[in-house]
Amino acid sequence: TATARGPWGYIASSTDELQEAMRKLRGELPRGTRFVLKPSWASGGDGILVDVKEEQLGSFEFPPGGQHTAILEEFVEGSGESPTLYMLGAEPCGPLADQILADNGTVNDGNRWPSILASEQLTQTCVAAAKDIQRVWGLRSQWGLDFVIDRNGAPIIVDLNMGRPNGNFSVRLWESRFCQNLYLHTSSWKPPAGVTAAVFFTALQEQGLAWDPDALQGVLVYQHFQGQSSAYVAASANSWETVDSYIGRLQELMAELGDLGIGSRAYVQR
Repeated sequence: TATARGPWGYIASSTDELQEAMRKLRGELPRGTRFVLKPSWASGGDGILVDVKEEQLGSFEFPPGGQHTAILEEFVEGSGESPTLYMLGAEPCGPLADQILADNGTVNDGNRWPSILASEQLTQTCVAAAKDIQRVWGLRSQWGLDFVIDRNGAPIIVDLNMGRPNGNFSVRLWESRFCQNLYLHTSSWKPPAGVTAAVFFTALQEQGLAWDPDALQGVLVYQHFQGQSSAYVAASANSWETVDSYIGRLQELMAELGDLGIGSRAYVQR
């Protein structure tokens, strides 16, 4: 029976400890193993260094105060799949989702839920690992695990998210209000200056993309900040093909709005 494990690694609170961690890992893991450095104070992939070298460790800076740590661990050569599991206490919050990864797999750019890649066996393996962790640490409320599937098909736990609701949890709660299950694709973008929430919503309506509660499909913006990371979901009760159609048209609209502000001014003037 397949089981999940965590990557081999060490926690460090200084550059000296990071360099010692790399020396230990080189002796414990197969020759040629690459490493990844993860600062504990960042989130969403910020600050992660993939294939980090020893000389980079010497110049790595910890925040002042001596209260922060970083993790140096093996870089898991995966198959490209990265399922994520949301938990409520000891119980899974629905099935696995597929993470949308960018920048060599270091940045989470959204989720597709429910997973189109996960088998029932993989789901059971990930849930069993999460329940084991919950029993040991007594985790409560909402938390989650991110996995990478290695080249042998085994799930490796690469992140535990806790202390705040996971990024797409609010969308899951919104989806649970409907009688029909929805296919959800969540992601983010940075609206350019001039693209206010009103401008963006008007553009979505004019392009036939805005969420339609009767048809149970469309795009819903649930976080909007000009010039800063903002979030949306494309959803449908129909199929992934319908969701993908909305995503393709939405990306075309975003490109228009981001074209030096020309698109945004055009929508303001309409």
